[in-house]
Amino acid sequence: MWTSFVRHTSIEQIMNDKGLAKVGDNLVNLCYSLAKTLVLGYTTGEKVRDSVLARAIRGTSVYQHMNRRSDIGKAADAYEAIMAYLWMTDKITIPSMADSLASLLDIDSKTSREKEGNLAATSFQHFLELNITHLPH
Repeated sequence: MWTSFVRHTSIEQIMNDKGLAKVGDNLVNLCYSLAKTLVLGYTTGEKVRDSVLARAIRGTSVYQHMNRRSDIGKAADAYEAIMAYLWMTDKITIPSMADSLASLLDIDSKTSREKEGNLAATSFQHFLELNITHLPH
């Protein structure tokens, strides 16, 4: 359904697509909110900080396709663009992403913001690593 919008032939093209990053921003926030809801047992809406996504992408082999001097915002946008690409090309689903994130999100209502950020970054990194093979080479 969405594949006509994402005809990229390289990881670099995907990571630099600002439109995909905008779609991915909403997708990432939705999936993280769902994951946190699964873990905590009550609904919550969350905005994922750019620093969390930047740490996640920097921990993967995808990061080698970026300029090492990329700031946190650009790294986060690249992560979001990749997630949008994967979702729009039917490689991932919202439930699969939420479930994967939740599986490594060992938090409760008393977890500090710093600890939650570290666990979230690990969860997002793991999810990207599981799906790298779906990206163009």
